[in-house]
Amino acid sequence: MEIQQKIKEELLKEVFTNIDNIYDFLDSRFKLDEVANETLVKKLNELKDVVYNTSQFCELS
Repeated sequence: MEIQQKIKEELLKEVFTNIDNIYDFLDSRFKLDEVANETLVKKLNELKDVVYNTSQFCELS
C-alpha cells in the first residue's frame, strides 16, 4: 500500500472519530427530539462524505 494512502486512512479514522465525538458531545448536552437528532446525524454524515471525497480526490500537502 502506498504511504500516502496509509496516511490518508489514518487521517480519516481520526477525523471520523472526531465527528462521532461531536455527535456524542451534542447528544449529551441537549435534549434532541427525533427530528433534531435525525437532522444532526444526517449533517454529520454529510460532513463525513465531504471529508472522505476530499481525501480521495486530493493529494496530501
